[in-house]
Amino acid sequence: MLKFLTKTSVFIALLYAAFIGTWLIGTTELAQASNLFEIKNVSVDAEASSALEARGIALKNGQSRAFQVLLKRLTRAEDWPVLPVISEQEIETFVRRFRVQDEKTSSRRYLASMSVVFEPETVLNLLRNINIPFSETQARPMLLLPVLEDVDGYRLWENHWWAESWAAMDLSNIPAPMVLPLGDPEDRAMLDVEDVLLSDTQSMAALAKRYNVDTVVIAHALATEKGRLDVSVYQYSAAGSRLFVRNYKGRRNPTDLAGEAVNDILSAFATEWKQTSVIEVGDQVTFTVAADYERMGEWLTMLERLEAASFIKSMDIHVLTSQGAILSLAYTGSVDQLASNLAQSDMLLREEKNGWRLKLRR
Repeated sequence: MLKFLTKTSVFIALLYAAFIGTWLIGTTELAQASNLFEIKNVSVDAEASSALEARGIALKNGQSRAFQVLLKRLTRAEDWPVLPVISEQEIETFVRRFRVQDEKTSSRRYLASMSVVFEPETVLNLLRNINIPFSETQARPMLLLPVLEDVDGYRLWENHWWAESWAAMDLSNIPAPMVLPLGDPEDRAMLDVEDVLLSDTQSMAALAKRYNVDTVVIAHALATEKGRLDVSVYQYSAAGSRLFVRNYKGRRNPTDLAGEAVNDILSAFATEWKQTSVIEVGDQVTFTVAADYERMGEWLTMLERLEAASFIKSMDIHVLTSQGAILSLAYTGSVDQLASNLAQSDMLLREEKNGWRLKLRR
């Protein structure tokens, strides 16, 4: 990210905190997502005059395909037709590392599954240079509860193919990450399938607290007919609840439709997140905000999170006291996008009568 924190301001902030003698970093633990720039489970298969040559061809091809998956992950669907195609010879410029597993070889053929981690700044600079908007941040992780309804009734915590379809996906390294519950006795004591069917938000809130998330997503799959799978997706949070429905047809068994349904639902959440997080390539805007905190430990936590916020490109500290600071923030996008970006790090940005104010969410 092209961002610069005023060095003198940071030095003064840290020196002041040391003088006060308060180095307690905020205790709020975020449900951490993983690496947006990692693409997992890319299947590769190639033939050549030797297994070694086939391996080289397969890995280059896998990296190129993973790169296209990454570009689509970072950008909006309307920009996909103009995404660049990088040759296999150039792909190493963007790759940080890769690993392979499940390798199988014959005299001329090579098969494997690979995961590729790309260099964030190199990739983002490519998109900047061709003026394609992108999102380099993830939404706060959501707790996912797959519920299956079939001829045997309702199932939440038991092992079933609908839950396995979700578990087979990479739910961490995506724009809108999700967390699957453990399904242990503590989970079962907090919430059962009747609570889900009755929309018991109190029980859901207790489970969300255990996993340190703000949102619970219930993916209710109805699989009582051959060739048909109906999925109702309920989203619960402190802000309220909502529902969207997807229907899938055309194959013999509902289990065959599960992969398509999971991919479609994850794509819907990703698209929604990008609407608020995509950074348009353009000029920066600067405005002044008052930061409120009760002790210097909170200020240091806030300072760390501001530095990590992708929408903020630079920051100046004008006034610093034991319980507040006056900052100038230079950012890209809209102020609503900036507020959403900061909310992902548990910070609240609000406009009040006396101007914009920033504080940690408690």
